[in-house]
Amino acid sequence: MDAEELYKKLKTYFPNNLDLMRYLNINACWEYYITENSTDEEFFKLHYFLYKKKENILEITKENPGIKPDLILYFTEKAILKLIYGNPSADEYYTRYREIMYNPRSKTQLDNKVNKPRLKLFKLGYKKWQKDFKF
Repeated sequence: MDAEELYKKLKTYFPNNLDLMRYLNINACWEYYITENSTDEEFFKLHYFLYKKKENILEITKENPGIKPDLILYFTEKAILKLIYGNPSADEYYTRYREIMYNPRSKTQLDNKVNKPRLKLFKLGYKKWQKDFKF
């Protein structure tokens, strides 16, 4: 799938699932890098941001929203498509995420990097988020 088609598919899922950022404060921000075959690739097929714009609005954008991301996430295309397949609830999404994280396969990989100190993340609501989604 080309990058624009993939982005359109992701736009139908992420902004419509507010529970993905349940408990997080406004301006919680995640930066995503999508690769073709491996999270180790230097070339990214797609780069975008997801952030909590308002209490009831998640925004997905290719443009930097001017917010330092809390997390930087790396997915292969196959992994991100597996995560959103069937428009799962946030709980199911994170169950799938953990499954891929602990059992990566060829072309189905993900990785993440925490981009802020833990205390700052906890103040932004990540402590409850972590507990709820078992991270």
